[in-house]
Amino acid sequence: MTTEKLRLQLTIALVVTVMGSLLVLPRSAYACQNSGAAQDSASPTIESVSDTLAFIRWTTPNPGGTVLHYAVVRFGKDPNHLEFTAKSPTRINPSHSEMVFRVRIQDLQPGTTYYYKVSSEQANGISDPAASGVSQFTTRPADWISAKK
Repeated sequence: MTTEKLRLQLTIALVVTVMGSLLVLPRSAYACQNSGAAQDSASPTIESVSDTLAFIRWTTPNPGGTVLHYAVVRFGKDPNHLEFTAKSPTRINPSHSEMVFRVRIQDLQPGTTYYYKVSSEQANGISDPAASGVSQFTTRPADWISAKK
């Protein structure tokens, strides 16, 4: 191999490495920037509630980390004792600045007030920084459909 060919190959390798770093580094830096303690709140909303199930949704800055995350809702009938957990898997898109989490809670009792808080975690069990305080919702009575007639 001649010196000129070797020099050309080294130049190409250097250019590819630098370009790769320029394209990948901003996403990595963004994920790290948005996974700090400053992003510590999530504001959940109730999408729908029936007599036995509820859907809860919230949006946070993209937490970075593993591609697979779990939306987590801890809930119960006592705001100081959230004894049940509902989880839903979701995939992170590293090119998006925000992440939408959504959980279905089922097997609820009709006409009952439940307290809950939301969070998320990576597939490896590491918690994301965004979490909510305790909120509440009340399921509909068992006969709510016939009561509307």
